[in-house]
Amino acid sequence: MMYKLLLPILLISSTINANNDLFNNDFNHNVWRDFEQHFQQFNYKINQIQNSSNFGVQSRKYFNNQTNNYIIQIKANGLSKENFDISIKDGSIFIKGSIKKAQNTARNSSISSSSFFQSFTLPYDVDTDNINVSFNNNILSVSIPKLRQSKSQMRKITIQ
Repeated sequence: MMYKLLLPILLISSTINANNDLFNNDFNHNVWRDFEQHFQQFNYKINQIQNSSNFGVQSRKYFNNQTNNYIIQIKANGLSKENFDISIKDGSIFIKGSIKKAQNTARNSSISSSSFFQSFTLPYDVDTDNINVSFNNNILSVSIPKLRQSKSQMRKITIQ
């Protein structure tokens, strides 16, 4: 994208330099100084957005024998609990995280967003009605209780 912007500017510059009769050197100098200043600000903003919008996501899942719960932990720096969306469907849990940042200044504005998505297939013996979720120190903890008595995998169906 940046190359598409630079090519017309270079063409204009070569035209300006070729037609020195129309423009004096002070004009060329001011145009390039302004362009360089704007380009440096643009480059700084792009780097700032890239560094601020990236968040590392690490996940861990295990079974806690003491509490009889399946545990999913997701470490996501830069997010708050409002940035998460958790749902269950068809024996899987879906965890989404996203953040959107907007910055406005007198000269420009920028919007950046980052997101992640993770899904986990749940064991057959979980109690999906009593899932607990907490968020502390950038760690989302999902605690899924194991049923005391597992659901029967086989049942007899009568023919009518």
